[in-house]
Amino acid sequence: MRDGLRGLTTRGRSFLAAALAAAVSAVILGEKDLLRVAVLLAVLPLLAAAYVGRSRYKLACHRSLEPHRVPVGASSRVVLRLQNMSRLPTGTLLLEDRLPYALGSRPRVVLERLGAHQASSVAYTVRADVRGRYEVGPLVVRLTDPFGLCELSRSFPSVDRLTVIPQVTPLPSVRLPASTRAAAPAAPGRWRCTARMTRRPGSTGWATTCAGCTGSRPPAPAS
Repeated sequence: MRDGLRGLTTRGRSFLAAALAAAVSAVILGEKDLLRVAVLLAVLPLLAAAYVGRSRYKLACHRSLEPHRVPVGASSRVVLRLQNMSRLPTGTLLLEDRLPYALGSRPRVVLERLGAHQASSVAYTVRADVRGRYEVGPLVVRLTDPFGLCELSRSFPSVDRLTVIPQVTPLPSVRLPASTRAAAPAAPGRWRCTARMTRRPGSTGWATTCAGCTGSRPPAPAS
């Protein structure tokens, strides 16, 4: 009962305040009908607090991410499966999965009722534009009465992790130069030089050296 009184919502507290004001006015004015209204206004939030505070549900939660690893800008699907393990049906359940700011706003789902040993699944998508590792969860379940006068929160400690990696852009195929090429036979009277390309130590560049010459050397130009 104490937990239920602590969980009174703004609406429930407003009912109690209105009941107190109506009771004081009924005593001052001597109106019995107004006093009955005050009693009714006070009883409603108290009954709601007793109903929610004494609810002892055994709930099981399972979360799955499809997939767990996505590139930047891609979406991942989160599936929540909630099962009532007790023999009593539940009331209205409000589900909220806690997410970091980078994954967007926190999803909120309302489940009207879960029967005994009944399970229900909900799904939502998340998307991150910044790479990193993000925690999804924990799941917070809020128990409330049909009138919204009292609300209690329960949380599941389990969390899942979503890894966002940089986006990979495929590059066109490039044919690298061979380190050594076989020289083709030189035509008669022509000069042919075979070049060898080697990588310079400690550098990313290539160096060109002469691997051999064939044929007749062309005459030097006249000075």
